[in-house]
Amino acid sequence: MAKFIFGELELSTKTENPLTSENIICTQKGEIAKFSLDIDFGKKIMPSEYTVSWTMPQIDTVAFWSPRHHFDVYLKPDWEKNRSRSSLASGMPVCALVSKKGENRATVYADELKLPVCLAAGVVEETGDLVYEIQLFSEPTAKMKEYHFDFTIDTRPLPFIDTVKDARAHWESIGYKYAYTPRDARVPLYSTWYSFHQRTIPDEILEECRVARALGMETLIVDDGWQTSDNSRGYGYCGDWEVASDKIPDMKKFVDGVHDLGMKFMLWFSVPFVGCHSKNFERFKGMYLSKRLTTNTMVLDPRFSEVRDFIAGIYERFMLDYGVDGFKLDFIDSFRLGEESSEEYDKMTTSSVDEAVELLLDEISRRLKAINPEVLIEFRQSYVGPAIGKYGNMFRVCDCPNDVLVNRTHSLTMRLTQGKGAVHSDMLMWNKNEKDEALMHQLLSIMFCVPQISVRFDNITEGHKKILANYLDFWCKHSETILDGEIDFEGLDANYTIASAYKDGEKITVLYQGVALEIDTSIKNYVFNASGNDAVYLDLSGSASYEIYDMYGNNDEQGTLAGGACRLNVPNGGMIKII
Repeated sequence: MAKFIFGELELSTKTENPLTSENIICTQKGEIAKFSLDIDFGKKIMPSEYTVSWTMPQIDTVAFWSPRHHFDVYLKPDWEKNRSRSSLASGMPVCALVSKKGENRATVYADELKLPVCLAAGVVEETGDLVYEIQLFSEPTAKMKEYHFDFTIDTRPLPFIDTVKDARAHWESIGYKYAYTPRDARVPLYSTWYSFHQRTIPDEILEECRVARALGMETLIVDDGWQTSDNSRGYGYCGDWEVASDKIPDMKKFVDGVHDLGMKFMLWFSVPFVGCHSKNFERFKGMYLSKRLTTNTMVLDPRFSEVRDFIAGIYERFMLDYGVDGFKLDFIDSFRLGEESSEEYDKMTTSSVDEAVELLLDEISRRLKAINPEVLIEFRQSYVGPAIGKYGNMFRVCDCPNDVLVNRTHSLTMRLTQGKGAVHSDMLMWNKNEKDEALMHQLLSIMFCVPQISVRFDNITEGHKKILANYLDFWCKHSETILDGEIDFEGLDANYTIASAYKDGEKITVLYQGVALEIDTSIKNYVFNASGNDAVYLDLSGSASYEIYDMYGNNDEQGTLAGGACRLNVPNGGMIKII
């Protein structure tokens, strides 16, 4: 163990690795402290866990925010710390301790965006302090002799969303910029996953697409199922990537049919999987990282050039042969060392899995963009970090079927971490007998990202159709404000109570709780009521005219308001427009 003292801050390190030397340098500017750590192991080793830790007083601190923002934002004790894990293909190394008002108490972020990093914090019961930890090498990695690591501690008393945005800007300044986002990545789309699952039926999908296109959806994602006759889920038949002819007799005709409707066509692939029932299973023996027992599949090892060429060649072939416009590339975060991992390093391009994943994505991107520079590539949480962000242009919320809260919290969190990239909701699905208000709440939960829809339109009510049509009409007309506007939100400790986007004199706000909202009447405001009540409380900076609409788009009331506080009867799921 070593100690390094910088003013009132004392950093401790702990490791079981043999070290020739270790040193930390601190450069402080106001309330931002930047640290550089250098470690010399003396010889090439596969390092075991190395920890840097420090404590600070727990003053006006109520929540722990991380890029995945599950519901456990409450502060945990130091023996069960809150954790934020990251690697090249999973998450990003940033977290923040936050006050009740949403003010930053300590935002920590690292420059290491490829190798595994774990940021953790917990309450020290005996003192009322908070202990912070940075854990390096918590997962196996390639052998190394030396290692350099930079990290930042930002304690400025600003809104935490600003300090997190500054972390994102810092990563961009050191070369990690997100991919160009084509226009087609920014429009609503239809997915077959929840509506069809593995029952891929082209004629029925085309019927759904006709309705979807009329509603404003301009892309189709054909999900898992097109490559196998088996509909029992799992991934045992992945790996050959041949079209199941009993489901899709003519893939080119299917793609052309979607194009004729004015829609783009995307296709799902599980990038790392070769199923135990596939013809390619034997071919890649000795080139697997691990086995997924629950899904009857193996995970390919991208450290072998043959593996990378095989994977990239599949997507290239589908673009050339069928005219596919893009790909939903799934399970990229499954590339991890396991018991089946080869140690024949002389046959590999690199011994690092993270470096190999980057080489794989480089090759995929290069080949596909040579065919179509605006190819659509969807990545799903958790593979949405800065190092991998230059390869995807659609970043989707993790699977959360019929879950309003996860779609809301994760889409807003991703808007904060992804900047102006095309954040997408998880596909919306709902019970055919769902209440209209509950459906509207689902839609309002994804207001600030690109909507993905996955229902059978012949299996929902007329009320559902009217709500969906009204919502998508508004979303498409205001998409520039929604996607490019400055995002803001409140109530982290309550999973975001208010969220808004502002651009060029227009502000769109959703109230997720029954809280009072300040309104600047010098700009145009659209306020949606997702509180569950039929009332909205406003505090206006001046007089304004207003219009109230229900969830179907009907104008219920209009008039003028004096400045100051007021209560308005805005229907649950409805909207008030203030000019």
